[in-house]
Amino acid sequence: MSTDLLGLGIKMFLAYRKIKARQQQIQYEQEGVTYQTVSDKDTALTELRELDGAVIVVIGTRGTGKSELTFRIAEFLGKPTYAISPEQEPGHGITRVNFNDFEEVIPPHSTVIFDDMPVYGSANDYHEDMIQTLNRIIPMVRHDKKWHLIFSTQTAASADRYILDCNCCFLKPLGLLAADLERPNIRKIYKEYVNPIFDGKPTEWVKNHAYFMAPTFRGVIEFKMVK
Repeated sequence: MSTDLLGLGIKMFLAYRKIKARQQQIQYEQEGVTYQTVSDKDTALTELRELDGAVIVVIGTRGTGKSELTFRIAEFLGKPTYAISPEQEPGHGITRVNFNDFEEVIPPHSTVIFDDMPVYGSANDYHEDMIQTLNRIIPMVRHDKKWHLIFSTQTAASADRYILDCNCCFLKPLGLLAADLERPNIRKIYKEYVNPIFDGKPTEWVKNHAYFMAPTFRGVIEFKMVK
């Protein structure tokens, strides 16, 4: 093969890669998540979506776009979505369910959002039942239930240890006084990786970004807020 033909072949291959990357970017933009190119970020999210079941944790204080992020994750996963949401209507085509009977109501191959865990996780009438239920269903999500569970909480300090055995997490800034109460390993992650990213950023930027941790990727992810 001549040098000219080899060079042409390389250019055609690079052009093809660029087209495929742009197609993938457009797909993610339509699903509410934007990237510059196909990267480890895209691979990690795609792997998450293709799992039969998974545990996803979203941590952050109020006013940082945490609930909106859970809705966008659920939209990206593309499954029928249900939410246990004590304080607000979930919206966005998500079905609200009661904690007492959600196991019977929600079918396999669904996404389940546990919104604002401290609200019901610390209540006397919910706490023991919740812990027992979560301890039972979390080991089953990848097998029997095939659910994607999304747990939203202001701090992992109040979260059951089974929840922290997650496939990935999305981290937003903690509350002003919450950092000192956080679990030591998570406090270290915030100090070394999360806080330097969010410190000094305007509110709107904070609402549209999260620190994403998965087995194959760690870094900032941007997502679109619903208008």
